Amino acid sequence: MNSAFENPFADYGKIVRGERFIGRKEIIRVIESRIIQPTDPGNLAIIGIHRIGKSSLAYKTIIEQKDKLTQKGVLPIWIGLSSYNQSLNFFRSLVTECVDEMEDLNWLTEQIQRLADRALEAQDPWNQIKRFFKKVQEAGYGTLFIIDEFDQARLLFKGDTAFQRLRELADYPDYRLSLVLTSRRSIRDIEQDAGSNSPFHNIFQVQRLATFREEDLETYFDQFLSIGISLSDADRERVLFYCGAHPYLLEMLGCEIVEIFLENQKINIDKAADTISQSFFEHYDDMIRLLRGEGTLNKLIQILFGPVIDVKRTDVTELQNYGLIKPTQNGTYVAYSEHFHDYLKLQERATEFAADLWPIWRDTEKALREVITNTMSNAYGVNWIDELGKTRPNLKNIFDDCRRAQQKEEKSFGDRASQSLIDFTYPTHLFEIIRARGLWDDLFRPIFGRDKNYWEERQKLLAKCRNPLAHNRDEVLQPHERTIVEGYCSEILDTLRDAPSQS
Repeated sequence: MNSAFENPFADYGKIVRGERFIGRKEIIRVIESRIIQPTDPGNLAIIGIHRIGKSSLAYKTIIEQKDKLTQKGVLPIWIGLSSYNQSLNFFRSLVTECVDEMEDLNWLTEQIQRLADRALEAQDPWNQIKRFFKKVQEAGYGTLFIIDEFDQARLLFKGDTAFQRLRELADYPDYRLSLVLTSRRSIRDIEQDAGSNSPFHNIFQVQRLATFREEDLETYFDQFLSIGISLSDADRERVLFYCGAHPYLLEMLGCEIVEIFLENQKINIDKAADTISQSFFEHYDDMIRLLRGEGTLNKLIQILFGPVIDVKRTDVTELQNYGLIKPTQNGTYVAYSEHFHDYLKLQERATEFAADLWPIWRDTEKALREVITNTMSNAYGVNWIDELGKTRPNLKNIFDDCRRAQQKEEKSFGDRASQSLIDFTYPTHLFEIIRARGLWDDLFRPIFGRDKNYWEERQKLLAKCRNPLAHNRDEVLQPHERTIVEGYCSEILDTLRDAPSQS
């Protein structure tokens, strides 16, 4: 391989265009049939999670086909909504951007320029803006505004009539104006956040953009071959472990894989991932912050890890459509990549995540781990887990599994990983330790009171509560079960609170 070759992923993070654009054939066909092929384009919303490729898709399907549109008298104009701090300035920019583009194409007439000047000079320019676009339409031209980052509208348009005005421009044939929006949230949710009751969202065809499909992944891996790098099946598996089919992460990791290969002529996926691990974590943290702000994080954590409290089928469908989760063969769901799934699992134990889940359940699980750790440490010392493993093979198996999970977490996340092995247990494991022969009679019965059968009933329901969501949804708590679980949790917390100190 020539050392002067160009890294095909070097510009990751920017809008992907030209030959660098990967796949998306099916959704491209849909967008072209809605926007490029008709004489007058329809209105379209491209919805997808953070950095999934919405802007790149809009650029690829529309801006790169600008000539086809202008030949039909349709002028495509790109606008980034996040660059505006007042809705009035945004509406005025619709006029100025249109005038500039028309001038470049020699479409601008004195009459259209005169109407544009009036719209820009008026204190309340709305009627003048409508006259301007009506005159553009009468001159035989249409406009197609691609409004990127439309989520900003929930702040920019808050408390005013902007949605109604945009709907009027994009819905009435007098103006021959069409809209293509890109956003993370649905247009309806954005309207509601802005306090608008407008039916603006009803004028759009919605296309949800998820992660890559299998054929898109093949195209991605072909880019390595094009510069002489051949990834083995094992290499591909490691790439997918870190990135899943997420375009941005694939490009980020791909760039580093190529750079490492260029330096020493070796492929080392784990080294590449470790080099850019902070960038991965920052992306994950951005994703978590956005999901929390949108009220979705709670549902995601419930589905993946339990306890499943209030998840609806529509929540599952939405998260699948966004490409955030995918079903497994054993009937549960996982995140789009194993690495992100493990990161969520690590973060799920963090204090700040507790508010996103069922507080009484989190307090109970924490209290059970603490009483086991304190009791066993007092009885067997700090190496109580090793001592336990020597005499009780069934409990040793539990902690062997926990140790493997901890080692995997340390490999992926370094010092972010939990150093407490008991953090990797589930409720059923905790009760197995508490109710183990010898341990129950000598150590835990004085704390819990009652007998083993009494607590076994509680164990079964609490264990069910902690399960992630299964396809058949048998594990979802019914309202009466939640009431019972809350009672059990309160009972356990009261019991442990009143128990003699274990310190």
